[in-house]
Amino acid sequence: MSKHLSPWRRIANAFWLLLNTLLAAALIVTAYAGCVSPVERPVFGVVVLSFPIWLAALAVVLVLDLIWWRRTALVAVAAIAAAWPMVRDTCPLNIGGGIPNGTPAERVFTLLTYNAYNFTDRTGSYPDDTNPGLSFILRTDADIVCIQEMQLFEQQPARHIWQAQLDSLHARYPYIVLSGYAVAIMSKFPVTPIHLDVKSRERGNYCDVGAYVVEVEGRRLALFNVHLQSYSLTEDDKAAYRGLTRLRPDEDIHELRNTLLYKLELAAMRRARQAQMLARYVEYYGGENVVVCGDFNDVPGCYTLRTLADAGLREVWPEVAFGPTWTYNDNRFYFRIDHVLWRGALRPVDIERFRVPYSDHYPLLTTFVWDSASDEIHHQ
Repeated sequence: MSKHLSPWRRIANAFWLLLNTLLAAALIVTAYAGCVSPVERPVFGVVVLSFPIWLAALAVVLVLDLIWWRRTALVAVAAIAAAWPMVRDTCPLNIGGGIPNGTPAERVFTLLTYNAYNFTDRTGSYPDDTNPGLSFILRTDADIVCIQEMQLFEQQPARHIWQAQLDSLHARYPYIVLSGYAVAIMSKFPVTPIHLDVKSRERGNYCDVGAYVVEVEGRRLALFNVHLQSYSLTEDDKAAYRGLTRLRPDEDIHELRNTLLYKLELAAMRRARQAQMLARYVEYYGGENVVVCGDFNDVPGCYTLRTLADAGLREVWPEVAFGPTWTYNDNRFYFRIDHVLWRGALRPVDIERFRVPYSDHYPLLTTFVWDSASDEIHHQ
């Protein structure tokens, strides 16, 4: 600090440097919290959720650094650089992309993943007396559709699901498989289910996995449709969270906050074990070409995604998307907890999040292109 500064300015600068340092430390800790197994340290499975908050706070402070005291900007910049892999996963800045010109149509396919909330329309409006979630799927016309929270595929008058709409889906998707507790695949390509010994609901453990071999234009694709452990929050828990986000907590907020933390830690522990199981399934059944998609109930950089990365899988959103997003849209839990991962002789060229209000999740549509080398392998 300059000797010409007043004592008050020196105190203010010291405080400002401390604030930068604390925010930088929080950013780095939360960026790499997913490297620690929640089975061993449950709290790390929770603190990773807060990374976007620290990133946004440090970005604001960085701007103020340039106004107040530029030297402290080095602290913020160094922290963002140290946490860059997580920054990129949370807020990718990909420009361009799309299907390369001249790509044959048979080398392109689209995949939609959607937690459909059992096709219960949360808006309560049925303007054409059909189910809007199913109508959305038909409009999107993806080649493969992976659905979570779908227990029945039959007429349900309470949800405005009629036979005519089901017939349209059957005509569009000749291969429909319901598996696990409530996951399903609808495909234009032949599908062979893979039997997995997954106990979907046992002693509070929730893990739903559908596994399939899809023959996409003669190419083998192993596909895993997942719905991992949810937080199992009650309405009181959600009210406590809303109180925290409003910064106007209720009188009994401390007890509810402790309950909320316990449930978040327990869910993180269970997902960690499920991730290890899923990685083993991918290793045993996956083969070269694999896609894993669905409702992970966890955020970028979490232990689950890092475990699958160790199995050679890469997340689509950081590779082709632009900017941050969220896929859960209820109770102010604005997190990206639905993901698509892949490996093999294919690559994503586009991903789109649809902001449709029917479920508490937003769907993701990914466009994949097979590598030209896969054509040569296929024809040998």
